[in-house]
Amino acid sequence: MWEVTGWALATWFKLTLLFAAAVGIAWLALGADSGWFWAITAAAVAAELHITRQLAREWGHEARSRWWWVR
Repeated sequence: MWEVTGWALATWFKLTLLFAAAVGIAWLALGADSGWFWAITAAAVAAELHITRQLAREWGHEARSRWWWVR
């Protein structure tokens, strides 16, 4: 159980940090008043939601093939 769950959580955490870093760099480079900053932030939020959904789907798919899910 922890193999699949740990992989999904580690992947989610790495990607979340990547998106947060991108938004942080955009904020430092462009400032919060820039329209580009808000476009980058919106794209990061949309990508985060999409990737979270896909990771949950992948976790479910992998979990169904394991003994602890099938009982």
